[in-house]
Amino acid sequence: MMGREDDAAVQIELEEAGQAYVRDRKDLTLMIGLTRNGRRSIFAFRSPEAQHVGFPDERTLYEIGSFSKIYTTALLSVLVSYDVLSLTDTIADYFPDLHLRPEVGEITVFDLATHTSGLSGDGVVLARLISDAVSTGDPARFTYYADYTKAHLDEELEAAELVRPRGSGWEYSRTGLSVLGHILEVASGETFESLLTRHLCEPLGLVDTTYTLSPDQDSRLVRGYYDDGTPSPNWYWDIMLPQGGIRSTMADMLTFIEANLAQDAGELTAALRFAQETEFDWPAGSAPEKAPYGSTAAFRQAIGWWNLDQGHGPVSQHAGATMSYQSFGALHRGSGTGLVALTSSAENLQDAMEFPQLAQRLIDSAVEQAGADGTA
Repeated sequence: MMGREDDAAVQIELEEAGQAYVRDRKDLTLMIGLTRNGRRSIFAFRSPEAQHVGFPDERTLYEIGSFSKIYTTALLSVLVSYDVLSLTDTIADYFPDLHLRPEVGEITVFDLATHTSGLSGDGVVLARLISDAVSTGDPARFTYYADYTKAHLDEELEAAELVRPRGSGWEYSRTGLSVLGHILEVASGETFESLLTRHLCEPLGLVDTTYTLSPDQDSRLVRGYYDDGTPSPNWYWDIMLPQGGIRSTMADMLTFIEANLAQDAGELTAALRFAQETEFDWPAGSAPEKAPYGSTAAFRQAIGWWNLDQGHGPVSQHAGATMSYQSFGALHRGSGTGLVALTSSAENLQDAMEFPQLAQRLIDSAVEQAGADGTA
């Protein structure tokens, strides 16, 4: 059982880890939130010598990058539960006018949601846009996701060659999740933002989880800063929004994690749990040697979620990063434990491994201290 002394020990660990992370970084903010059976602890940090950023709070907005994929796959699970679409639907079903290679057209919604489609990470069309944008210099190099439209996605799919046969193994694919997001739009007849609001934000009370910001929300969006004090550009999105463009707060992220930990018999709870528990079965010899970010935990890919097991049952988790932000969210159903970490700095991509590895250590430690029997 997790008692008050153990809770205090976890909180001390989170406080010390946060202070150590910001100590030698400039103009960085960091938030760490822990939820255990509905009890929240939230910690806010900033660089000791920060000149341009204040202390964040639970209503400070961050770009959450690829954690957006978890909202997208949660929407998939909800729409599947409503029979709007099926996990066995194919790309060809939703792109009937494209000239696709047969193996591309046969890719299923489940393949896309579990990164087992065989599509490459970015695709040749996006890679070309990135190369062209970077060659023009700052700040134009940050516009490639906004410039990537439905026409580019169509071109991407028609040009696509699989890096491995569909269903034969794991290949993390931003392109694949963008395709999935558009399939949700086509199947439902709604925009992605409308789906997000109607099926997740409104039912769960998420008031600041969105892409398009109101003036009030924009005023609460923390910025990243370069060492010379220049603010770094934010990222903007078009058709690839579902895989990386959502902005959110610590308050909303913890609410979403708690919804994924819920034990009630509601339809939304069932859909969220379905995403966590529906896993890809690795063909013999195809499992990745290491889990995301080099973890040695046993790794299973669920619908969106990475399920990593250090011996106390699976911890469902995902991370995200944009140029100025990083995010991490995780939950352990057995102990009712969830963790969220958010950070801002123009240098975040230089910390692309250190930040999620820190967050992984913190959630694993919190779960371990909850007790090997998984109770809290």
